[in-house]
Parts: sequence; structure tokens; C-alpha cells
Amino acid sequence: MKLEKEHERVQKQKQIIDFCIPERCCPDRFPSPQLPSPTGCQPPDIFEKTQKDIIKANKLLLDLALADDRPPNETFQKVLDGLAGLRVKIKNHLGETIEGKVMMTGSNFVVLREGHIENILPFSQIDTINPFGRFTEPDHEPQLTDIDPCFRRDLTFHFGDVVSSFPELIHLFFRTPLNIYLLYLEAKRIQVKVADLTVEGLVTDVDKETIVLKVGRESQIISFDKITLITIKL
Repeated sequence: MKLEKEHERVQKQKQIIDFCIPERCCPDRFPSPQLPSPTGCQPPDIFEKTQKDIIKANKLLLDLALADDRPPNETFQKVLDGLAGLRVKIKNHLGETIEGKVMMTGSNFVVLREGHIENILPFSQIDTINPFGRFTEPDHEPQLTDIDPCFRRDLTFHFGDVVSSFPELIHLFFRTPLNIYLLYLEAKRIQVKVADLTVEGLVTDVDKETIVLKVGRESQIISFDKITLITIKL
């Protein structure tokens, strides 16, 4: 009996530490009544039919989710999320093929890495996506299961302030659009491909619709809707 009480005390203390809550801050929680599953008392034949109906319903929901009226960007996000960590071949509308490992999927673009080269492709330029080669382990991504207890508490009660201070959390919760991602490349040299023309220069400014590159002594403004590929040498 004493051992069980000690175990309960340790578990309660662990929960307190996990959320950075001072001891005795919250009253004891009374156990909730546990009710049986709705299907728990069904006869086997009815239970089997219920399972089949659930499978049909899930299939219908999946078909509706993949319908043609689904926004293209959302479709690309779902597909590329499933390919995270895989090498893929992406063909653009010009018939060109770009290969690399899926590193990041934003709200309207994808980042592929091939060796020391990073390619950024807007979703609007993608024609087909094909995985190939063997599976490769994805790079470490932010996880919220093992974060510091006090940081977890701040994230819960001050969500806006905390998330807005960390680009990784902004992407994790809201998906980074291309113009925001390119802000991280300011003062860096990149190559921007527009149709058959490639422009190389330093990123000096980015707004919602354009990027400005310093090419020699001149500045060149490029609209996002004309960009077919952005290349960065790491």
C-alpha cells in the first residue's frame, strides 16, 4: 500500500515538473467515470457491419479530400509532406527535371537539396513529382514532445508571443510562404531562373510579390510569378 502511494506521488510530481507548475498549484483531480465503448456491447455480426461502414465512410472522405476542387497548393503540401526525407524528381512546366531530397515544404514552395546545392521550386511551376532511389533519413525537425517544461508552459499560455519569435515554430504551425522564407536569404548570393534566363546576385529586398537582386551595380526586380527555380550554393 505504501509503495502504491509513493508511486502515485512520484507520478503526480512528474506531471507537475513536465508542465513547470508549482506544487500545490492545482487541486487534486477526481477520477472521471470510464464508460464502455459504443460498440463494446454489439453482437459480432452488427459490430462487423459497423466496421465495414466506417471503412466505407473513411474511403469516401479520402476521395472527397483528393477531389479536383482541392486547392493545388494544399495538394502539393500533402504529397510532399509524405515524401519528406525521400529523393524525388520534379518536372516543371518547361520540361526540365530537378532532383534532390525533400528538405522542407512551405505553403507554396518546396526545397530540394542535392549535395551542396539547394533548389527552391514554387508550386506553380511543378508539373509532376516522382520519388526515386532509396529512402534517406530526414534531417532533424523541431519536435514538441521533449521540449523544456517551462517552454511548454510559455508556448501554451503565450502562444502568439512565443511562436512569432521562432521561425521554426512559425513554419510548424502556419507554413512559411516563399516570400517569408526568402527573407532568411537577404545578403546572400542566389541564382534565380526566369524562363530561359538565369540571374545571379545578392538578395537586397523581398516583399510580398517580388525579390530584388543586386547584380553588379544595378538592382533587378523579379516577380515571384515569373520565377521557375531558385538555386543556392551551400
